[in-house]
Amino acid sequence: MGNTILIAEDNKLQRKLLAAYFVSFGFVVFTADTVRESVKLASRHLPDCFLLDYHLADGTAQEVCSFIRNCERLKDAPIVILSGDLDQSATSYEDCQADSFVIKGCGYRTALVAIRRLLRRTAGASGLVSPTDLAVDKKALRVLKKGEPFVELPPEQFRLFSMLFERRPAFIPDSDVIEQVFNCSPREKCEALASLVYRLRKSLGPRYGRRVVKKKGRGWAYIQPRLRFDPVM
Repeated sequence: MGNTILIAEDNKLQRKLLAAYFVSFGFVVFTADTVRESVKLASRHLPDCFLLDYHLADGTAQEVCSFIRNCERLKDAPIVILSGDLDQSATSYEDCQADSFVIKGCGYRTALVAIRRLLRRTAGASGLVSPTDLAVDKKALRVLKKGEPFVELPPEQFRLFSMLFERRPAFIPDSDVIEQVFNCSPREKCEALASLVYRLRKSLGPRYGRRVVKKKGRGWAYIQPRLRFDPVM
């Protein structure tokens, strides 16, 4: 079950409170107050799910949903619409192609339960990757932790980490890693890959570096330890 979420809310206080609430339950949160910023963050971070206020500063959630549903890497991501107008539920399902509608004023727990239910359903249907406490920022070539910059990586290290991270927990053969990570095929392929993995582990530090593992005959993988989530209050 994924744990990255984009929250779009044009009310600054509500946006801050929603973000803090979801962070407290183990989510990596990205926030926006406009359609433009929502689309920008969605394309950059590829969140696992979306919690969108229907009315945003420069438009409606319908525009954000249109981008999501037409993006090959996001089209199946769960979308929950927030609104204070119950009449907009039909619009949310039909025009926004949202998966759930939550009326404002019902409390944050209702939105959390909806998000978790949809993520479990998505994971069960498609065998999605395990939850993680990190995320990748492909534009800045950096790793994020709880939505904040954690470490910036050199291009080859970032390509290696991003590849393993996005395909976790699957093991990727050495040959595939070498082909996709290095700009030019190194003369001593095994040595070059081993050196790159060593540098990546060092950049990530002891705690996260040990998650980059190898199995003989299977290749390399990023293995996420089981995360502990607080129970719904």
